[in-house]
This record gives sequence, structure tokens and C-alpha cells, in this order.
Amino acid sequence: QIPYASSCSRRSAFWFRIKMGSVEAELWNIFTYYTLHGNALDPEHLALTQMVQLARDTQLLDGTLIKTPLRKPDIELVFISEVKKRTLGKAFNVDADSGLSNSVDKLTYNEFLTCLLKLSKKLYPSSADKSLESAFQQLLMENVLPLASRRSPKSIDMVLNQQAVLHLKTYFKGSLGMIFEFYASMGRAAAKDKATQRGFNIDTKNFDDHKAESKARLDKATKPMGSSNGSVTSSTRKAQSNSMTSAMGYSDFIKFASDFGLTSKGSSLTMIDIGDIYLAGVANAAGTHHGGVRKLRFSDFWEVLVRISMVAYKKNAVSHGDKVKGLLLFMWRQVQSGVNQQVSGAVQALRSSNKGALLRGSQLFNERFIALWQEDEFKDYLYPKKEAAPEGRTVLTKLISGDTLTPNAPPPPPKAEILYQLDIEDDDSTQLEELGIQPDKLRALLAKKPELVQLLQDGLEEVGLDG
Repeated sequence: QIPYASSCSRRSAFWFRIKMGSVEAELWNIFTYYTLHGNALDPEHLALTQMVQLARDTQLLDGTLIKTPLRKPDIELVFISEVKKRTLGKAFNVDADSGLSNSVDKLTYNEFLTCLLKLSKKLYPSSADKSLESAFQQLLMENVLPLASRRSPKSIDMVLNQQAVLHLKTYFKGSLGMIFEFYASMGRAAAKDKATQRGFNIDTKNFDDHKAESKARLDKATKPMGSSNGSVTSSTRKAQSNSMTSAMGYSDFIKFASDFGLTSKGSSLTMIDIGDIYLAGVANAAGTHHGGVRKLRFSDFWEVLVRISMVAYKKNAVSHGDKVKGLLLFMWRQVQSGVNQQVSGAVQALRSSNKGALLRGSQLFNERFIALWQEDEFKDYLYPKKEAAPEGRTVLTKLISGDTLTPNAPPPPPKAEILYQLDIEDDDSTQLEELGIQPDKLRALLAKKPELVQLLQDGLEEVGLDG
């Protein structure tokens, strides 16, 4: 076995490269990587199989590097005990976003951290004797942070601030805003209906709702005594209403992506790509790591669309503005068929105002995009036409005609003037003919090639003869 000290020194350098403030962000990216690869439709819950895979990836089961390695039953025991503690201690609820029961056989993010804490005690008992925090830190430093697979979302602020992208956001804000509002509201409405029909006790409050209520309570506590209670109640209701109608949950976004063909066979995106892009879009939202997967605001929604264009068309050598236009063109084609079926099908049970928002948004989006596309002369944004490669005959013709000279090239030197005339006498002609030279042809050659006259003159001067 490799000594423990050698293993520690080999990996400890990774820990110092991570700022303490970003440790939880790294853990969140690790957690969501395994949840997405387990079930891309449910990035908030970690299955047992993915927990075991994480243990393998981080060498928790490898006895060659750890003195007291874990066994698979150890992982299963800690996992199941943590899940049962939640399911036995809480009433059976229904998830407000999906309308289905909470994942009773999977871990939430906070439960995942607790499992790691318990495993660290088994894995590093000597450190645990000092303190549980020491064992937990050693587990993170030696195994989880340096070895686990993870999502790596990158900032795209530079792309979002490009003039072409900002112009598109402003141009389509009205139409995309209506479409966004429709999907933000339809998911929660459908979840409530399903929960009511099944007779379950549904908890419809999400992270944003609790945040709005906390702010309202804080405002009420700091409000002057002379203020009426009615105004506080009104503002609270307004905050709750806005949080419900202007934020798109993960399941709502998956529905949007499906309706607009982003998850179809014709798309280059996988469900894991869609989930990763969504999570990257809310990565900067405060409370994401503590409260699970956040909902999208419209600004996040636009960022997600830009990210989709960058991932879907990463092989296309065009500008980011054209990539976004290419995505909007794809969505516009889906509006012609998919969204119409959506309105006439699954949304019949929803309020007419919700359907109206989708219809108005789709119509406005259709009009705005056609105007933009017409202005761009109906170009193919992703595969612009390239100039045809020149053919050999064309290039040869230009060479012969002298049309290949560049504008900045110096003009060709003027043809040399014939400074000397050949006065060939009869006896000279006879002597030339004896040498096989015909005077007439010689005169014609020198007339066509005046530079030969200069060459002959230079040669005569070199030998001291007068031309």
C-alpha cells in the first residue's frame, strides 16, 4: 500500500488552489453533475447508483490508497438511513413543480452533504477522533474535490454584453417575455390541479416564495407603527404573485424546450446539455446552493437562450450574434407547428389568459423575426455562403491577360526602345546565312524583343566593340 503521507502530499496541492468561498460552489457542481447523469429530468435529487459511482470516482472504495476503505454496503447504509430520516419525519408532500410525489428514495443536496460527513467518519477514523470537522475536511481535500467529476459552467458576460446580442435582447424582449410568462405560470397551475385531483396536501412554496415572504415579514417588522396592516398584506400578496408568474421552474423550462424543438431529434442538444445550461443560467443567483435549483427570471432566461446557441452551434464559425439569430430562426420554425399544437392540446385546461399570452407572444415573435430576417435578406445565419473557389482556366486567363496585378503593385517598366537599327549589307547577309541565320527573321525577332537589342549592345561594349 502507498503510505498515507504520500497520498496526502500528492493531492493536497489541489485544496490550496480552491478558494474557501468557492468550495460549496464546487460541491454543488459535483452534486448536479451526478444527478443530471442519473436523471436529467430531476437535477435536485441524487440516486443511490450515482452516489456509489461518486464513491468509485473519488476512490472511497479503493484500498490501495486509503488505510480504511469503504465498502459498497457502507455507502448504501448511510444513504438509506438519511433518506428514511426525511421520509419518516415529514408528511407525504407533492412537488409543486411536477405535481408528483417528492423523490423519497433519493438525496437532496443538503442530505448529500450529511452523507459525506458520515462517510468521512468511517473513512478517516483517526481524524474523526480529533473532530468531525477534521475528518470531513480530509475527505473533501483528499477525495471529493480533486477527484470527483463536476459541471464547469463558464461566465458568458462578455458575450451577453456584445452589442449585437444586446440589440437582439431588446428587440425580442416583448415577444419572448410573453412566451416566458406563459410557461412560468402553466407549470404551477398544472401542478396544483394534479395535487387537488389526487387529494394530496401540496406545499406550493418554493425558494423564491419563501424569500418573498421573509422580505414581507421584515418590511412589516420595520414599518412605522402608524402604517396600516392592509398595505403590508397587499404588498405581500403582490410579491408572492410576481414570484409565481415571473419565474420559470426547471420542469417548466423542460416543457418549453420540448415545445420549441430543442430536445427533438433534429436538435444537437441532449437532455444533459439542457439541464446543464439551465443550471448554468441560475448559477449566479444567491441561495442556489442552499435552496436547491432556483427558478429562472427573464434575464436568466435570455442568458440560457444565448448559452443554448453557443452549445448547439459551437462548430459553426460565425459570430455569437448570428448564433443567437440561428437559434431564433429554429424557434420561429417551431412556432409554425409545435406551438400551435401546444395551444390546441395540453393547454386547454389552463386559463384563457395564459393561452392568450402564448398566442400573443408567438404572433409578435413571428412578426418581429420575419422583419429581422427580411432585413438580413433571408440569409442562412449558421452557414453563410462562401465565395466559389476559382478554377484553373479562370486564373490562367487572368495571368495571360495581366489582370492579376494588384492595385498597389508598381506598374511594369516601359518597353525598351530600339536604340539600334540593323544595317545588314549583302556580304553581311551572306555571312549570316552561312551561320544559319536569316536576316529577315532576325529583324522580326529583335522587333518583338527589343530587350535583346539592349542585351546585345551591353555584350558588345564589354568586349570593346562598337554596336
